[in-house]
Amino acid sequence: MGVTPVRRLGALAVAAGFACGGSAPAPAPAPRADTAALPDFSPTDTSAFLRVRFAQGTTSGILDDSLPAGHDRGYLLGALQDQVMLAHAIAWPPAVGQEGPEARVRVYRAHDGAELEAPGPDGPLWFGHLPGTGDYVIRVTAPAERPVSYTLAVQIPRRLILDRGHPQSEVSARAPSRAPVDFVVKGVKGQLFRAELRGAPEGGAAPTLHLYGLDDGVQLAPLSERRRSWSGALPADQDYVVSVIPPGEGAQYDLIVAVR
Repeated sequence: MGVTPVRRLGALAVAAGFACGGSAPAPAPAPRADTAALPDFSPTDTSAFLRVRFAQGTTSGILDDSLPAGHDRGYLLGALQDQVMLAHAIAWPPAVGQEGPEARVRVYRAHDGAELEAPGPDGPLWFGHLPGTGDYVIRVTAPAERPVSYTLAVQIPRRLILDRGHPQSEVSARAPSRAPVDFVVKGVKGQLFRAELRGAPEGGAAPTLHLYGLDDGVQLAPLSERRRSWSGALPADQDYVVSVIPPGEGAQYDLIVAVR
């Protein structure tokens, strides 16, 4: 993934605290209004930025927050070179059965303010490989026409190693929150790949899959289709993200990923 200095945040201090494998949900801060409208992002002072922290042995950092219409907020995350990172601002629906307004997520290197390219569409989900070790700024922007409340889920996904000796991996767990639970698998063009969720709960909503290429952003199982399985030949040599979308906190999921 390339790094393009489309917009610079300014000189930012690099702090300690790397995400070396994931994070558990941090205490959710109360929604704040101390944010400036675009383009004033206070780039030379990161003291007001919330730091996303990863607890040992977990894979995500989660914060609840809100923004007025057209405003933005910066968050800091320390990470290592070549780690895969996903940052998702999951909007809260205004009412049951309604879609909430979507925020926009962008990511910058803290030490020089260079914006990182993302292979996916511009929107509430950013994903890609990180180019170096240090701090990164995750910038969430509310839509211009209305405010937004959201859960910011930042993940360093767990990597599943699949090869001829171990062509299948099975994961059974409970989702720690309503945020996606993500895994990364190295794929080869033409390789037959299968991802499947089993054991739908009785009388309740079931977890669904989101599957896409990390380098080209190609959606094999789009989020909107709410699939429980996908199988087929992979279109390119690259990492693929297998994302479990839980219906809520504590949802049980049984994921099988296999190649041949």
